[in-house]
Amino acid sequence: MQIQKTASLAANTTVDNVLSGSQFEFLPYAAALDFGIVASATGIQADVYSGSDMLCETLDVSTQNRFPVFPDDYSLNDVAGAGERIKVRLRNTTAGALTYFVGVRITPI
Repeated sequence: MQIQKTASLAANTTVDNVLSGSQFEFLPYAAALDFGIVASATGIQADVYSGSDMLCETLDVSTQNRFPVFPDDYSLNDVAGAGERIKVRLRNTTAGALTYFVGVRITPI
């Protein structure tokens, strides 16, 4: 299973969870997770959570300007239990809009 999200992030704004509203925001089963986050240019920072596990804080994301490619762009991984929330918070630290590309691979275990 894979989730892909992309959108423009306005200057100096934050999206609390790009996965909000996804059927898999709260995992229906235990799973191995792989996260890939890419941006159109320098300036987007990420915080990634898997349940109560913080996988990164204030991560400066790659600037490949495309959807993440597995395995190259999937540098974060974790194992999460059924019912745990997966969260990817993004901040645009620049004075202009930037595009983000997020991929989450979910493998049931």
